[in-house]
Amino acid sequence: MRATTGGGLKLSLRALGGMLGEQWERDRRETLFLMGAILLAVLPQLPHLPWWTSAGFGILFLWRFGLVMSGRWLPRDSVRWVASIACGAAVFAHYGTLLGREPGVALLVLFLGLKLMEMRARRDLFVVIFLCFFLLLTSFFHSQSMLTAALAGVAVLALLTAMLTMQFGTREQPVARRFRTAGTILLQAAPIAILFFVLFPRVQGPLWGLPDDAHTGGTGLSESMSPGQISSLSRSDALAFRVLFDGDAPAPAQMYWRGPVFGEFDGRTWKPLARPSAPMPLASVQGDPVSTLRYTVTQEASNRPWLFALEAPVRVEGLPSGDALLMPDMLLMARSPVTQRLRYRLESQTDYRFGLNETPESLASWLRLPERSNPRTTELAQRWLAETPEGTGRAQALVQRVLAMFGAAPFRYTLQPPLLERDPVDGFLFGTQAGFCEHYASAFVVLMRAMQVPARVVTGYQGGERNPVDGYWIVRQADAHAWTEVWLEGRGWVRVDPTAAIAPDRIELGSRALRPAGELAGLDLPLLDSLRFNFEALGNAWSQWVLSYDRARQQRLLASLGLGLDWQSLIGLLAAGLAVLIGGVALLTLHPRAARDPVERAYAEFCQRLAAAGILREPHETSHRLLERAEDVLEPGEAERARSIVDLYNLLRYGAEAPARGERVRHLRTLVHAFKP
Repeated sequence: MRATTGGGLKLSLRALGGMLGEQWERDRRETLFLMGAILLAVLPQLPHLPWWTSAGFGILFLWRFGLVMSGRWLPRDSVRWVASIACGAAVFAHYGTLLGREPGVALLVLFLGLKLMEMRARRDLFVVIFLCFFLLLTSFFHSQSMLTAALAGVAVLALLTAMLTMQFGTREQPVARRFRTAGTILLQAAPIAILFFVLFPRVQGPLWGLPDDAHTGGTGLSESMSPGQISSLSRSDALAFRVLFDGDAPAPAQMYWRGPVFGEFDGRTWKPLARPSAPMPLASVQGDPVSTLRYTVTQEASNRPWLFALEAPVRVEGLPSGDALLMPDMLLMARSPVTQRLRYRLESQTDYRFGLNETPESLASWLRLPERSNPRTTELAQRWLAETPEGTGRAQALVQRVLAMFGAAPFRYTLQPPLLERDPVDGFLFGTQAGFCEHYASAFVVLMRAMQVPARVVTGYQGGERNPVDGYWIVRQADAHAWTEVWLEGRGWVRVDPTAAIAPDRIELGSRALRPAGELAGLDLPLLDSLRFNFEALGNAWSQWVLSYDRARQQRLLASLGLGLDWQSLIGLLAAGLAVLIGGVALLTLHPRAARDPVERAYAEFCQRLAAAGILREPHETSHRLLERAEDVLEPGEAERARSIVDLYNLLRYGAEAPARGERVRHLRTLVHAFKP
């Protein structure tokens, strides 16, 4: 399919359609078909690879494509050896190692490109296909979403079709027929795959150990907080977790999903208390049972031990016994980092009192400030403290004074706060007066501590978005938030959100209310929202029924069916299920089938009618020999009709193609139906 026109190449889709072109040999078509399947297998990896790795594979792929189109020889072994060493050295230089998930995938992609340069024999084609199958497995390291699975399914179909393409003899089949055959094979394998998914013993954690990059986190929160850190998440739509309430959900303004609590401040960065001056009392939550909420959380992997819950959590279910701990600062934590999707049930009481058992010694940890840090803020706090009368309501009055200051001009809430250098709290309060939630939370706690009111920073998520399709609430990284708590006599720790004083829409309507209107200008928002909600509902169903099918859910399913829960029973049940499925497939596929060709079907029916009359056809017997034996038994009229059937059968079966073949086939069926020996 190559035509020289001005030194160029003219391509035709006939090269892939099973049609023999004048200047195209078959192995060239098979190579092009395989390269298309290879590209589908590599595409999901490209967004997660360094740019130079993607560029390197692209160069190798295009090089091989050019060689196929031009018909030139493959490069020498020495060239491939030099390229292999260069690829390995580049990966080592970039990652500092050749082991681990990221360098391993990069090496696999580059070596797959190099393998294209030595595809000569059919054995090399199969090696490349199996490399692609393994590469598709690695795409689930980065994402196990429904879209990733769909892309992998398309790639598997293409690779399987490429394998079938290499199995055909001298007569090639059309591409559509190859795809149908490969799709049929995949559908036949689907019951076995489902059986393995349901019954194969679930393993906690990864199936094999990997070095330090075995688990990567997706949560935007970290173990510290500094100005600008949370604001960087304000436009991230990455999923943090999903929530399904048993009944009515609270208002978004009441949804405070508690995360890390910070009490150590070095003048710029907040961190958890390292060594409290006194032992912290155990978490003591006194809640009103009337305010109890029951809900289920499906949390994405974060590589952090935090379990997010509405304030204040009082009960956790669905996790192994002892795996969820309520810390003294009311942070719910797992015993180990959350390295895979986690599903658990919670009870929270939104009307509660917490920390009434604090002592002066334990509260001292929440009063510390670094020396000679943010002097102007400290001076302002001391002046306000002197101006406020002493008494039981003094702390509350100081809280209201700070909130009133934030709610008045010129303070403003912004997603792009100015950069703050030395003494960031001073720079924020007396300079920029513009910031995100962490700026206001940090300044509020510093002012409170300087006025001898115990205070701390709490980070987590606030609000969420309800999906009307499936009823789940979606909490994204954009919902990351920072607020504060102050300790008041007789009330314990009380939540105070300075953001509500400066940007009430952020609390009442959620983070999406602060997105610039220009980002979505000119778009049909209702239609887009409907499409988005439906797509997210599909993704949630995939997450709940497939990705969240862990050992606990497997055990509950099998227990409901009255089956054993130990791994020996699972293996036995799996073996029995496989035997039933394979036996069923054998019964459907191995028994003799009627010929699909209409001519052969008509002749087979003719032979059955003769057999009913006692004239059995021998396996080796030709149609003429069968006719000779039949004429000795049949009546003259039926013998004449049998001779017409055999003559027409031989003409259609062995004769040249005739324009009226369809009409003759119909005539043959009519003769057979009228034949009654």
